[in-house]
Amino acid sequence: MAEPVRLIKRYANRKLYDTGSGELTSMRRIEELVRGGIDIRVVDHDTGDDMTSEVLVGILGNAMGAGTIEGDKSLLLSLIRSPEDLLAAMLKDEQRTEELRAMGERVRLLSATIDALLGQMDQEGDDASPEPPAKVQPAGAQPVKAEPSKAPAVRNRAGRARTPRS
Repeated sequence: MAEPVRLIKRYANRKLYDTGSGELTSMRRIEELVRGGIDIRVVDHDTGDDMTSEVLVGILGNAMGAGTIEGDKSLLLSLIRSPEDLLAAMLKDEQRTEELRAMGERVRLLSATIDALLGQMDQEGDDASPEPPAKVQPAGAQPVKAEPSKAPAVRNRAGRARTPRS
């Protein structure tokens, strides 16, 4: 079950209160929550306005200020100049991810099918007797004596048959 959105309240004095842990928190702690995969929602305590985007931009700015993101200026410029391009690229990337997941699932199913078929073939091979099946003779036929096999004649360059030496 997915964890519910963590509610953070922001007070007039800019202090942040994490209702999940029941204590005051910091931007750094909120960043840790977000990086840990926890969804957050930041609301103004007095008005109830959603301030999540403002806090996330602040966290992103702090991360860039600390030099943790390469190419941060060009990324921000691109985001500000054409946010729809970034969103389109993200959507396309998400679609490709879903296609890869679906393909992975098909490969997993195909692999399981092949394993099952190979298992059946092995089982059939184990069930078979190692002796070749006996030849069935028609009713009333006399049994034929088996003669020792003779090596076939080998032809020389002139096309004449010769018997191979033992």
